[in-house]
Amino acid sequence: MASYYQPGKKPRATLKPGDIFINTSTFQPAHCGIVIAMGGVIHATNKGIREDDIETWGSEAEIFRPKPEMSKAEADAVCKVATEIKNSATYGLNRAMFQSTFASGSVGAGLRTRLAKYRERLKNDQGLVKHVYCSELTILCYQLAWIENDAVNENHRLFIGLDGKHTWPSTLRRYLKGNMNWSFLGQYTPA
Repeated sequence: MASYYQPGKKPRATLKPGDIFINTSTFQPAHCGIVIAMGGVIHATNKGIREDDIETWGSEAEIFRPKPEMSKAEADAVCKVATEIKNSATYGLNRAMFQSTFASGSVGAGLRTRLAKYRERLKNDQGLVKHVYCSELTILCYQLAWIENDAVNENHRLFIGLDGKHTWPSTLRRYLKGNMNWSFLGQYTPA
């Protein structure tokens, strides 16, 4: 697989806010995160919701980017949600282990109810979510960024049509690879 980005080998500007990393180094794939401005990546780990420098992402990952590329306003909206989640959430181990395994990741009434609740919290600066795991964080960024007329726009071209609370990183990877609104850029290879 072609290396798209390797720290120290290509300019950081190669990666853009909103790019999604899905780790492929363990049990295919096991972790994901979202690139934000200034070369950081926000991801949910068992050490908390972290913002790490992209140069220190320690594992190989596949990189996905919206197609066509997002406008600055769209990228800012996605990164704002990622930062809100980082500032309000803790790692949801039970969500990662049980809820992602024993339920469907398809969009349904439960997701719509949670998105409405999160939208209200976002609007009122109340702290977006309490517990989250990596793929849920990434998916929520691409759902809550598209709030129009006081509702989440499920028809936006980049709305990820999965219930993040019940979605493994491998399911997100399959979704992105099969969606015409996303480009697979290649591999992130650590230095």
